[in-house]
Amino acid sequence: MTADKKQPGLSRFGRFITRAPVLLSKHLWVWPALGAVVLIAVGFWVRNRVEGATRAELASRLQTLLNADVAALRLWFTERQSDARSFASDLPIQSAIIDLVALARTSDATEDVLANSDAARIIQQHLKPLMDAHQYLDYVVLNADRRILASPYRRQVGRLAPRSYEMFMWRSLRGELAVSRPIAREATLTQRAEGPLMFVSAPVKSSSGSVVAVLALRMKPEEEFTRIFSVAHMGQTGEAYAFDHRAVMLTASRFDQELKQRKLIPDAPEATAILNMRLVEPTDGPDGERRRVGGSKEPRLTRMAASALMGEEGSDVQGYPNYRGVEVVGAWTWLPEYGMGVASEVAASEAFRTLYLLRQAFIVLFLLLVLSGLGILAFTLWVESLQASIRRDAVAFRRLGQYVLLQEIGRGSNGMVYRARHALLRRPVAIKLLSPDLTNEDTAARFEHEVQITSQLTHPNTVAIYDYGRTPEGLFYYAMEFLSGIDLDQLARKFGPQPEGRVIHILRQVCGSLAEAHRIGLIHRDIKPANILLTRRGGVCDVVKVVDFGLVKARHLRPPDKASANAVVGTPHFIAPEAVKEPQAVDARSDLYSLGAVAYWLLTARTLFASGDVEELLDGQVNDSPKTPSDRVGRPVDADLEAIIMACLSKNAQARPQSAEAMDAALERCGAAGSWTAQAAEKWWTANLAAIGSVSPSPVANKTLVIAARG
Repeated sequence: MTADKKQPGLSRFGRFITRAPVLLSKHLWVWPALGAVVLIAVGFWVRNRVEGATRAELASRLQTLLNADVAALRLWFTERQSDARSFASDLPIQSAIIDLVALARTSDATEDVLANSDAARIIQQHLKPLMDAHQYLDYVVLNADRRILASPYRRQVGRLAPRSYEMFMWRSLRGELAVSRPIAREATLTQRAEGPLMFVSAPVKSSSGSVVAVLALRMKPEEEFTRIFSVAHMGQTGEAYAFDHRAVMLTASRFDQELKQRKLIPDAPEATAILNMRLVEPTDGPDGERRRVGGSKEPRLTRMAASALMGEEGSDVQGYPNYRGVEVVGAWTWLPEYGMGVASEVAASEAFRTLYLLRQAFIVLFLLLVLSGLGILAFTLWVESLQASIRRDAVAFRRLGQYVLLQEIGRGSNGMVYRARHALLRRPVAIKLLSPDLTNEDTAARFEHEVQITSQLTHPNTVAIYDYGRTPEGLFYYAMEFLSGIDLDQLARKFGPQPEGRVIHILRQVCGSLAEAHRIGLIHRDIKPANILLTRRGGVCDVVKVVDFGLVKARHLRPPDKASANAVVGTPHFIAPEAVKEPQAVDARSDLYSLGAVAYWLLTARTLFASGDVEELLDGQVNDSPKTPSDRVGRPVDADLEAIIMACLSKNAQARPQSAEAMDAALERCGAAGSWTAQAAEKWWTANLAAIGSVSPSPVANKTLVIAARG
């Protein structure tokens, strides 16, 4: 038993191994195609590995530069805070500030009194050389109520400090050292237009250790603060910069001139990106100016800025548009202790220059392979076209082996049928020929399968197969008995509903053909009016011939392909319900359902369901019950015959006749059985012989359905 179970898998593998050399020898283009596939696969693998390594190395370099910038920034802040602490703890300066605070508490401490006091002069005298030595611009002394007690600018003394000072003032009043972010110049109350400013501040403590005032030293951010970020960057397009919680740049950009030309920052000599540039993706308007933030079409933050403002630290080496609209890669972090973010970026085109060269080389190689493959394919198609032309020429010469082709009498989706005669026997035959344009291994296998099945049947009501072969030009064909007459589809269309007796006479002959097929395990699966022919044979009229066993299901023969074994197959107007729901479950009773639909067609000249939509037809076959023939034609129909037809059309296979023999026996017992005599048949054929010859191909929905699965 174990060996038997393993045999199908082994045989399939064995057939593949056996057929592979034949396939490769017949189709030489497969070899270069396989080589191209292997080379492309290897190329993709190498490219992906190199690209992955390049991106990982780039991410590491960006992170290293970012870490260097952050370390330099922290060091600079520490040095500035150390300066402020040193100045605030200088004894003469500290004592003068304490005296100034005490003076400010008196009732007569006006602005002039504070500005002209000895304490103010001492502060100015001692701070000026220290500030000049450390490159500070000026200073301001603040008390706890935000009042400015001392400054080189007399107009500031006695006034409340701008609100922007709060970012450093309150921290120093709590006893901490603080460094502010760059502040817009309008907020400083200075008289000089010097651009954005920064402050470093320190608490001034009394002898008891309590904080009595704040000493703040003013700096220019475009100098030392910006220089921190101009030292460590990558290549010609790399830059590092800082930004605040609004995604506004706090440092100058190395592309300030470009930003001015694009009107992204003010075009003034002293203007820089500091406090003028927001990190959003460029959305230039018709006038060339960026749309204002907060408008109805607010620009979107860059990938880096959006991530950093969420407090995230990360990098992106896939590429994203920066504030200039350039595709860049970068790394970033947010420094909560300073309330700012830091980023390091470089243009992707520069960062991946080597990788792009590798990609171009790969693309060139790929194109060469594609062109080579297309050339080989074109050559192969030309050869196959030449072979097809030879096959067509063979058909055009009207000679197929020992058969002479006389006239084309039918054409299907995969072949043609010719009236022909045997060259030596002079016997008329019908030749079914696989279309030269569709000849390949799969279609040839299905064609051969049809011949193998049909050749096993010898019943007089089944079309007889005489011969099968393949010409030297590669044409597949088989010869069968030539049938002149009319199929049942044309019969009902041309001559309308048929008498009950004739319908019974036709159905019994079909039952005979199906009975033989069912006994040897063959299910036709496409019984329909177009596949049942009426002819005259040996002087006998109304002889039935069942044709087209191309979709037959055989339990003892392997189908030509797996898809056709369990596919939904049949003609929608005549298919059985189980063939739609469970294609693998069809049996002899499925053919009897279709035969019942054929009988319905003969009695009414109408199909079970009138829809032209395939899905609706299939759903109707599964779920809907048709009207009885008598209701459909509006007159009584033989009750026994109608009962048999409606039994065949039952959705439950158990309620149908259980075999073709049983159905034949039931038809024999019908009241109308025998009412159609040989004389009546001969009379009908004599009267309608000319009309039969003028019948055109059927326009009704008689196309066979073959789909692999149905959702």
